[in-house]
Amino acid sequence: MKLISQGITRRFFRNGRNTNFFYALQSTDFALQEGAVTEIIGRSGSGKTTFANILSGLLVPTEGSLYLDGVELYALKDERRSILRNRHIGMVPQGQTGLQSLNVLENVLAPAMMYGDMKGREALARQYLEEMEISDLCDVYSNELSGGELRRMSIARALINSPEIIIADEPTGDLDDDTTALVLRLFRRLAEKGCSVLIVTHEQEAIHYADNIYRMEKGVLSEIR
Repeated sequence: MKLISQGITRRFFRNGRNTNFFYALQSTDFALQEGAVTEIIGRSGSGKTTFANILSGLLVPTEGSLYLDGVELYALKDERRSILRNRHIGMVPQGQTGLQSLNVLENVLAPAMMYGDMKGREALARQYLEEMEISDLCDVYSNELSGGELRRMSIARALINSPEIIIADEPTGDLDDDTTALVLRLFRRLAEKGCSVLIVTHEQEAIHYADNIYRMEKGVLSEIR
């Protein structure tokens, strides 16, 4: 499944002496390579998270278009866009997120319960929780989890609908070295099975798992390799 941006920008408003807005993302053309791990690096505040949120269908760009397999995503009504995003894009957000009224297993299953097909999903959820080494926490509620446990739950949740595209914003934050390697190996395996994986990260170890590397600086994306 192809994900292509054409001329997308994102402008935010603020109070200032010379201007009342700034561009967090400059005009960007980008095509996410299928069956590969693509990495975006850059300093905090460089525009990486803004770009990831636009690509995942969560943040409307100020200008430009985003195409998911030829469908202009932001030309769709919110409900239709949400269905397509939930079905085809797995997003690991930068923040630690969890629905406090649900236990770990239910949190992972939430995207499938909302729009997806539940057939076989519980077994898949348990498989990913096993891979993330938190299968013993299935019945624990999210507000009882550590930061690293929340991160691993978020990764399992992003994968529950077997998305063709995975966008992960700092997915190894709060994780130790061994668990970081575990997560990166999982993304590598998924790419080898045909998924398009985009990782936004400061983690130097991720470079060894990436096919393509880009840098974001002051809202400008440039290819390194």
